[in-house]
Amino acid sequence: MKIKTLIIDDEVRGSQALAKLLERYPEIELLGAAHSADEGIATIQRLKPDLVFLDIQMPGKTGFDMLNAMPEVKFEVIFVTGYDQYAIQAFKFGAIDYLLKPVDIDDLDYSVEKVIDRIKKKDTNHSIELLLQNIRTPKNENMQLALPTQEGVFYIPISEIIRCESDGSYTVFHLADKKKIIVSKNVKEYEELLTPYNFCRVHNQHLINLRHVKKYVKGEGGFAIMSDNYEVEVARRRKEDFLTELGKITLR
Repeated sequence: MKIKTLIIDDEVRGSQALAKLLERYPEIELLGAAHSADEGIATIQRLKPDLVFLDIQMPGKTGFDMLNAMPEVKFEVIFVTGYDQYAIQAFKFGAIDYLLKPVDIDDLDYSVEKVIDRIKKKDTNHSIELLLQNIRTPKNENMQLALPTQEGVFYIPISEIIRCESDGSYTVFHLADKKKIIVSKNVKEYEELLTPYNFCRVHNQHLINLRHVKKYVKGEGGFAIMSDNYEVEVARRRKEDFLTELGKITLR
């Protein structure tokens, strides 16, 4: 099975270097390269690729702009970008495949193998749709978080997450509908992602959604009573930060 592939990158040298690296994959059939978003749209419509390596920062329109301008995205995307904190956070929210320039061969292997597996299994990938939705509504409680599990990827509105509980190298998500989702990433990763969205790490074991706090019980550190009636211990050293952030929520 050949996977028709296109590179979209305004840097000719960058696209040539990536094309050379892609020669190592017998499944990849490189159709060519485009060097702007507009050229990319036209080339995609003409060649109908299965996979696109897409640069983000291009003159005129970004890679995000290009995807937004398309009526539908019927191909897999691996983003290729220089370091961009906003973009990388968006990728992590959506469990999106991305590569940092200069491209590391091990990272490329990992991303290509995942995409090839999805294409062979004909898995529907909702990650791009989620990414674009989140980009249109930055720092909005309607944003969704992609949670990859052994069963598949769950797309959860962050407003539905009550708390994230650490379980070693795993994180257990407790949701408003009483479901639990277990993800093989540690809670520290989700702390970095979710803190800007009214989440607070109150204990080594718990990252909580402040909008789901029903009551605070005073004590040395105290307890936060969550909307599911679970009592979350607040560590003494985190108490002041927790009460400060909780106050910002209640004043809104």
